[in-house]
Amino acid sequence: MVRDLATIKDVAKLAGVSVATVSRVLNQSTNVKPETVKQVTKAIEALDYHPNFLGRTLRRLETRKILVMVPTISNQFYSRVIRGIQATAFDHGYHVMLGISGGESESEQQYIEMLRHKLVDGIIFLHSVMPAAEISALGGDCPVVFACEQVRGARVSLVSINDYNAASEATAFLIQNGHQRIAFVSAGDLYASSQLRTKGYQDTLKKYQIPFDAGLILPEGLTFNAGVRAAEKILRMKTLPDAVFLASDTAAFSLISQLRKAGIHAGKDISVMGFDNTPTAEYFFPALTTISQPQFDIGKRAMELLLDRIQDPQTPVTTEYLPYRLEIRDSVRIKQKS
Repeated sequence: MVRDLATIKDVAKLAGVSVATVSRVLNQSTNVKPETVKQVTKAIEALDYHPNFLGRTLRRLETRKILVMVPTISNQFYSRVIRGIQATAFDHGYHVMLGISGGESESEQQYIEMLRHKLVDGIIFLHSVMPAAEISALGGDCPVVFACEQVRGARVSLVSINDYNAASEATAFLIQNGHQRIAFVSAGDLYASSQLRTKGYQDTLKKYQIPFDAGLILPEGLTFNAGVRAAEKILRMKTLPDAVFLASDTAAFSLISQLRKAGIHAGKDISVMGFDNTPTAEYFFPALTTISQPQFDIGKRAMELLLDRIQDPQTPVTTEYLPYRLEIRDSVRIKQKS
């Protein structure tokens, strides 16, 4: 026979006190006599009572938990951002939970229900497929911050880099080093960052009066397999590009490997530029020239903004762009000065 679980009322009855007094003891209130604390503690032990911490959490409307939403864990880029979030969360007594949406709306909505039901105190999105109006409404009711990826038109705080400017600088660097026929591997319209990087690439070609060739834009994605597909398409071109600029390091690594199998070597026969400066970039062969994002700092600042929002729901919406850096390594041919 299974014994019924003791309730707080049972504890109060055995200890000869009110339910409110038991609650104060459980919450370690100083407004309880030591003798009463002893009575309640003995009753708790005798009944083997276990408080319903979930119920207490819901009543207090505080969990000290943060949900971080990512589309995938296969992209190295996210790991440093999450570490920045986690370090700042721990410093302020919060714990981080990871939600992996797979880029699917239904999965994302299931996680968002945790926020609506007060099972977490806030969400940091590293990506979302929700419409801007929906995100704005959620952000108006609950603590929400975006890191890295924005949803254009959404009225929520964002921490990122200026993707347009970064792509412009990377493209200009390639052009200044003698590259005219530059392919660009993007994620198409899947991410706002990819759209901004594509625009930066196109506008910079125009600035340098280089004719735009739509056939050199390959919207394959940001993953390892995206780099493989891009390499296959490049190898089928009648004329190889002088350079390939990819919107992620992960895709750049696989593209370089695939080209090497075909006897085409990055940094020698063709230049390859990545984006993100993931941990592998510096140690890959050849070492990857790339745009370095301050991934840890993005996560840190996103968590700080979320804490501001939790503490004061009226905190104004803000957009902050952190500095990026062009890391020049061996995968891009450098024009020799005369």
